[in-house]
Amino acid sequence: MLQLSLRRALAVTSRERIVPVVNEAHRRWWEPEFRIWRGSTLVVQPSNQGTGLGVLLPLLAIAKDPEAGVLCIPSDHYVEHEDLLAEFLRQATAPDVLDGDKLTLIGMVPSAPDTGFGYLVPEADSGVGMRPVRNFVEKPDAATATELIRTGAAWSMGIVAGRISQFVDLYPRTVPGLMLDLKAIVEYWPDPCLACAELASLYSRHPKVDFSRDVLQRHPNRLQFLTAIPCGWSDVGTPERLANTLRSLRLPDGHTTSGEFNLASAFDRMSAMRSATFSTERDARVVRYEK
Repeated sequence: MLQLSLRRALAVTSRERIVPVVNEAHRRWWEPEFRIWRGSTLVVQPSNQGTGLGVLLPLLAIAKDPEAGVLCIPSDHYVEHEDLLAEFLRQATAPDVLDGDKLTLIGMVPSAPDTGFGYLVPEADSGVGMRPVRNFVEKPDAATATELIRTGAAWSMGIVAGRISQFVDLYPRTVPGLMLDLKAIVEYWPDPCLACAELASLYSRHPKVDFSRDVLQRHPNRLQFLTAIPCGWSDVGTPERLANTLRSLRLPDGHTTSGEFNLASAFDRMSAMRSATFSTERDARVVRYEK
């Protein structure tokens, strides 16, 4: 999934501008994958203390230019038609959009009142295209999700674009004290790929911070969103969602997985299919993917 996310990022930027964020506990898996990523910044978290810290730490590590534009891409998504999603990633990171005063999220039309997603409620009569957010509701109950869909809400895909300063500015209002502590550590962190005892200590004593619930949900007036067209997107952030996605994948011979299956072999098929698809897209869209 990390490899798929890195390829997704290559649709909108070059490799040296991509900043992967990984967990120290998973080093034996990600380290071999990044041997070819020389010259790129790799940020290693000492542990998992929620997506809030997972977003803030790399932003501070690369914040030489606070007005630089960034795009946060989760690594637990599967997308069947990457080229369709890429068009919306480009729109969200267009210069005129980044020059605005709001963070831009990518939304998806809900297929069911799912309680595992965040919901973006648009301002009334905001039309189509880029829409201001009136309310952000993270993981509502089923009844609330049903009502949100009735009023035109979209699922949040967890993809967010904006300037570094816009992201960072939300944290002091949400997690008082965290910013100063983290800045002091990052300032003297010689290499964000190496272990840092002070950072590990901060992580161990700080409660988890969820980026959607604890940060974005509290500042809907700072948000806007685009609703992506259907592109075969699946959030596979839980074992159940991953299994459902694997079952729905169409195999090369036209059949789908069903019944009992080996999770590892099915995931290998998914990775192989995505690699083949990217090879085809890159041949057809060299300018877009390799500029």
